[in-house]
Amino acid sequence: MLVPLEEVLALPSFRAASARVVTGEPDPVLVRWVHSSEVYEMGTLLAGGEVLLSTGLGLHGRSAEQLGSYVEQLADAGCAALALELGRSLFAVPEAMLEAARRRGLVVLALTSVVPFERMVEDFHSLLLRRELGAAGSDEALWRDLLAVVVAGQGLRALLDAAARAAGCQAELLDLEGQVVERSGISAPTCAGTTATEVRTSSGAVGTLLLRSSGSPTAAVAERAAVAVALELGRHPALGQRPSLGQAVVTDLAAGNLVGAPEVLRRLQEAGWRLPDGQAAAVVAVEGDPRTPAAERLPAVEQAFTAATGPVLAGVLGADVVVLLRAPSSAQRLRALVEQAAAGLAEAADEGPALVGVSAATSDPAALPGAVVRARDVLRHARRAGIATGVLLARDTGLARLLVDVEPQALGDLVLEQLGPLIDHDRAHAADLVRTLDAYLAAGAAKAEAARRLGIRRQSLYARLERIERLLGVDLASAHHVAGLTVALTAWRLRTGLDPQAAFARSSRTR
Repeated sequence: MLVPLEEVLALPSFRAASARVVTGEPDPVLVRWVHSSEVYEMGTLLAGGEVLLSTGLGLHGRSAEQLGSYVEQLADAGCAALALELGRSLFAVPEAMLEAARRRGLVVLALTSVVPFERMVEDFHSLLLRRELGAAGSDEALWRDLLAVVVAGQGLRALLDAAARAAGCQAELLDLEGQVVERSGISAPTCAGTTATEVRTSSGAVGTLLLRSSGSPTAAVAERAAVAVALELGRHPALGQRPSLGQAVVTDLAAGNLVGAPEVLRRLQEAGWRLPDGQAAAVVAVEGDPRTPAAERLPAVEQAFTAATGPVLAGVLGADVVVLLRAPSSAQRLRALVEQAAAGLAEAADEGPALVGVSAATSDPAALPGAVVRARDVLRHARRAGIATGVLLARDTGLARLLVDVEPQALGDLVLEQLGPLIDHDRAHAADLVRTLDAYLAAGAAKAEAARRLGIRRQSLYARLERIERLLGVDLASAHHVAGLTVALTAWRLRTGLDPQAAFARSSRTR
């Protein structure tokens, strides 16, 4: 079955990737399949009618003639369109490729936001199923897909992901108080309108399923997804329970419903948690395995932090467990206490280390609503920067917080200016210079420590640093140059979601 390219570009994942046509006419193009590959010789392996997704890894270091030949081979094979992700290997589509594409009439797409390619393939596969099965058949397929997630025990987020894919928009579950319990994690664009459907179990209404789109197709998905969500909640009764006093305080702090120190202190005391006069408090947000609802992780988190820091007040916000604790005035001591609690949690839960965000300590109770927001923002910025585990204070993500709202093209331009030759070198030679620079800056320019982190001799580090200075034309003893490189590395993390410590020679990004 052939699908118009315009219809493919309207899929949620393609819109989330900010796919734009660089050259060619998409109107008459028909697509048979969506495929991803970094193989340079891919043209000889295609059957025709594909949208080929690529990060450009296999094109790095190729001559203009070879780049043109690559496009010629795709056109010869009947490729429908070439979609190149910009920002990791390529910062722009090479002119040699554009010239060849114009000559052969091949559509070239630029993907300016990072979306895993597997989601694009999944979206296209779902589109084919809907077209092949028709309205009645697609309804049956939707039921099958949703119930399969419940039966397999993949968790609430996976179920919302399935609903989001079917509806083509973000899906959220709200509790009875209107707070987000969980939301889908797949890439989906912002849509106009919302569709809200009540979720009911045998005990009555337990929440609302919200799809961030409107219209009859979305309403049909919402109706069936709400039943599947109710079945999933039946596996986790805690999700449908009325909130405790502590949970109500956490919810109201996050919503900004508590105004002024007296009201905050009163509600904390009603929930059984006192904050002595002059005692500082901090907020911690703990992210865990998305397959386990945060409500089920809450007791273990509360116990681990109580053991390390004393009495706490804890609740759930979305997929995060939020903890209010009495904090020392020293940021260093606060970090040590939270790291102790995180280690105890990992040991007690018999799982890997969690990602933990920590707000700054404050002695003003009226500042606690903002502290809840900042602790969760730390998690959000860390995820965007490719950081999956560890304890991070708000100050640790200050630069990411500043850059996160910068226009993607501006971030790409900054990375190209500051790090372009270094990235090109590592791609061409499977080298570790970006990783070396990152480790050197992270070690505060302490060469012995950087060499230890990299697992190399100090003499080898010296040679690498000299090569970095030569390639970039910088002086690593210059504060201005170091500042620019530090900002660019952070921007690269935000742009790609990758950790520079994943050396180019060893990285195996799942697409």
